[in-house]
Amino acid sequence: MTLDLFRILDQKTSYQDALAKVKKRLEGSSGRYIIGIAGLPGSGKSTLANYIEFKLNRAYPKQVVSVSMDGFHFSKAQLHSFPDSKAAFDRRGAPWTFDSERFHQHLNAFKSHSHQTLTWPSFDHTQGDPIEDSIIIPSETKLLIVEGLYILHAQHGFEQAQQYLDEKWYIDIPIDMAMTQLMERHQKVWGISSEEAKQRIAKNDALNAQIVEQTKSHADYFLSIM
Repeated sequence: MTLDLFRILDQKTSYQDALAKVKKRLEGSSGRYIIGIAGLPGSGKSTLANYIEFKLNRAYPKQVVSVSMDGFHFSKAQLHSFPDSKAAFDRRGAPWTFDSERFHQHLNAFKSHSHQTLTWPSFDHTQGDPIEDSIIIPSETKLLIVEGLYILHAQHGFEQAQQYLDEKWYIDIPIDMAMTQLMERHQKVWGISSEEAKQRIAKNDALNAQIVEQTKSHADYFLSIM
């Protein structure tokens, strides 16, 4: 995926203009700022977030950190304690299989403790479990870029997170393109065939994609691959 092909459609600005906008925010703001990036599974959320972090930290070291909401998956041990643990594992990745309460608490901490070093959980896709406190957010950090499926979701506790997001972006690409990219990722991560990847997507990811697509009306900006 070529990230320079992203543009913000509703403001008719280029992707470089979007970076310039964030740069201006860093230079002009004394407080902490959060940009949330949502989109379908396989739409390129983490790639975009990591790219912005890389580009801006070249000029502003430690001031930008990109993180994912994936670290707030309930662990496998927690899912086993669900009343219907089989359904929980079958639908892992659905909104109700995330700890939305801890997610919004971490967003609140970033805003409330503006001069503290904080941590954020990551997710080990090979082991299938979160890794607590694995990402360091330095005290100098002014911009947090948070990507994830349910950044704009207004149910299952995620609605509490909206108050902490200063900007809400949605990567709007055709679902067939997103699913193709997701299939390739599943094959790489899990070492499975394309047919197995398609079956996995049909049983779970495609259902999650339908939920995510309904949240895009909450976005401030839409980004698309042209």
